[in-house]
Amino acid sequence: MAEALAIGGAALSAGGSIFGGIQKSKALKSEARQLEENAGLERAMSQREAMEERRQARLLSSRALAVAAASGGGADDPSIVDAIADIEGEGAYRSAAALYSGESDAQALEAQARARRKGAKSAKIAGFIDGAGSILSAGSSMFDRFG
Repeated sequence: MAEALAIGGAALSAGGSIFGGIQKSKALKSEARQLEENAGLERAMSQREAMEERRQARLLSSRALAVAAASGGGADDPSIVDAIADIEGEGAYRSAAALYSGESDAQALEAQARARRKGAKSAKIAGFIDGAGSILSAGSSMFDRFG
């Protein structure tokens, strides 16, 4: 009877270790998928922000041109042309900065996802190793007790 209980306990312990490792692996893989999805969303948001920066620059350039024309100074005045070029340049810079920021954040999220996937693999392997260790430990104890 004692042998059967020892064997049953070892089997439960091994099964629990294996099941725990598999569940941890699944949870880490799920986190990795969510991080990858967040990376895609980060890129999309930065693209939208970049488009908005360009739109704002175009509106400001248009307004500057309209004000210059209404003032009678002429839209082809060098200072007006320079001001509009500066506005458009700032818009392009802000657009590129938004894209860079989004890409940088997305890459950081993807790196975290890769780490979670590696952790998932390690957790699964650790569960099997712990399970095997439980069986070997129980076998050793039974051998010591029952010869």
